[in-house]
Amino acid sequence: MAVPESEVRSAVEALPVLWRRVMIDPHGFFSDMPETGGLGQPGIFLVACAAINGLGHLIVGCGVRGMLGAFVWQLVAAVVVAAVFVLVAQNLFEGRAGFEATFRVVAYAAAPSVAFWVPLLGVVALLYSAYLALRGLERVHGLDPTRALLTLGVGVAVLWLLRNAFTGPPV
Repeated sequence: MAVPESEVRSAVEALPVLWRRVMIDPHGFFSDMPETGGLGQPGIFLVACAAINGLGHLIVGCGVRGMLGAFVWQLVAAVVVAAVFVLVAQNLFEGRAGFEATFRVVAYAAAPSVAFWVPLLGVVALLYSAYLALRGLERVHGLDPTRALLTLGVGVAVLWLLRNAFTGPPV
């Protein structure tokens, strides 16, 4: 069944408003964020952020291959990180959320990724993205800040190890 064009258009028009709320009011956003409702809206948000990041990589001279690599890597990494966060939070720190709620956190924490391609600002964006993930993990898993930080750290370490296993260590 096809989605009506008006629904697609309204979802796309809502993205900048949603992006701004995530960036400016992460506590309020994650407090109000439903933990269920499907992966569609967070998935669209993630794809939009990854597409902007990919286009930015193209602009700075990474070429089409670099653009596509950045885009695909961000999407794959989000799914893997969400799965790892669930495993770590539930098995080590008594987290209460499942994959859907955790994926929602990871997808919305990708909001700063629209600037990952900007020299120097990309590092700040990456750190802010980690902060957003931390706040979201606290909320959906019911973790204290220390346990949420440990969940984030273990998840990032696993992702880094997986990246190195598939692509080799960074040069």
